[in-house]
Amino acid sequence: MCKNVNINSMVKSRIYYDGRRPTKDGKGHLRVVLNLKGESAMVSLGISIFAHQWENEEIVKHPDADLLNKVISIKKGTVNRCLLELSATGGLERMTVQKLAEIIKGKLDPSYAEKKKKTEEEAATRRRSFLLFFESKVKEKKNHGTKTLYYDTLHKIESFCRLQRVEPTTLTFEDITKTWLTSFEQFCLNSECQNTASRHLRDIRAIINCAIDEDLTNNYPFRRFRIKKEETIDKSYTAEELRQLFSHNCYPGGEQESVDIFKLMFCLIGINCIDLFYATKAQRGRLTYVRAKTHKPYSIKIEPEAAEIINKYSGRDYLLNIIDRSPNYKTYFNRMGKTLRKVGKVRIDGKRSEGDAILPDICTGSARTSWGTIAQEELDIPRDVIAAALGHHTVDVTSTYLRTDWKKKVDEANRKVLDWVFHQKKS
Repeated sequence: MCKNVNINSMVKSRIYYDGRRPTKDGKGHLRVVLNLKGESAMVSLGISIFAHQWENEEIVKHPDADLLNKVISIKKGTVNRCLLELSATGGLERMTVQKLAEIIKGKLDPSYAEKKKKTEEEAATRRRSFLLFFESKVKEKKNHGTKTLYYDTLHKIESFCRLQRVEPTTLTFEDITKTWLTSFEQFCLNSECQNTASRHLRDIRAIINCAIDEDLTNNYPFRRFRIKKEETIDKSYTAEELRQLFSHNCYPGGEQESVDIFKLMFCLIGINCIDLFYATKAQRGRLTYVRAKTHKPYSIKIEPEAAEIINKYSGRDYLLNIIDRSPNYKTYFNRMGKTLRKVGKVRIDGKRSEGDAILPDICTGSARTSWGTIAQEELDIPRDVIAAALGHHTVDVTSTYLRTDWKKKVDEANRKVLDWVFHQKKS
């Protein structure tokens, strides 16, 4: 069933009929067994036959027996010549049997060697390419919101590379220098605010940290580059101002929906647009998700005011149906913000309106800032509870000694805010 070939005492080879993993029709495979320094590995000859067709080290009772035996003879000769060359040059002394098997595979099947070379080149390119590594890390993200934000940064980098007439995939980790970061930031500021540009830079920093952890680079350009933060303009509103918005007799359609969704965001403690857009169905009366901005888990109790709106705009697979109608969250919420800033104006025709808007400077972020402002300024809710409600709470030294049920405190705080805004009742 096999034939031994000894090149020297260090290496042996033989042909072996392997029936352990037969084909669907029951055929086994002919393989070269290599033994080097007491370790073994097998290389396929690419020939499959039935067990009774292998006798006395040759193929019998097969319609192409003569041809296949000649092929086997040629391949055995190729293996022996390769082993002799390696033995003569001393290559076997510092080689593992797995490495030897790879060499033999390449000799027996030139296409395998080409495929392996191509695969290694592609792997090397991926290791060098910042964007390919960036994309691979984004694909690992499970949270839709987080993944969308990272893809947004990825596409921004691609646009920047093309502006500089650089093929995006050729951008290496070493190309990300302080100068590159400064130019990229300026490119972002041409169409985005400082905080959005800074988010892109934080995403880049996170990916570079991953690459350093995986020993793909030692380059860390953020040692000498500071990510800026722009103070957000205060667009928060009092409870009375929100009551005017929520009680306004809106035009049906887009205007009413915009007010409804803003109201829902407020009821959910100022949930961010992207988190609401990708939110899944509530479980046991709570909306649980991972915040796209901080990547931390978060849970909000669904109060009756929020449940009413959720039921009105219930989605098929997600919490709301807006994702079924508008696949891009930015497009939806930008349009929603523009609509909110017109609420209160009188429509003249399909395009024009006149009069004053109720809250002309409102934006989707106002739901979050208004919740916090009302909680602190109008209801005197403790600052640490507000921080926990907005997802900003950090555990200090004192907190490590206290068993604080923050979820319960946040639920109570939200109920107080909603009672005050919607029912003018302080508790």
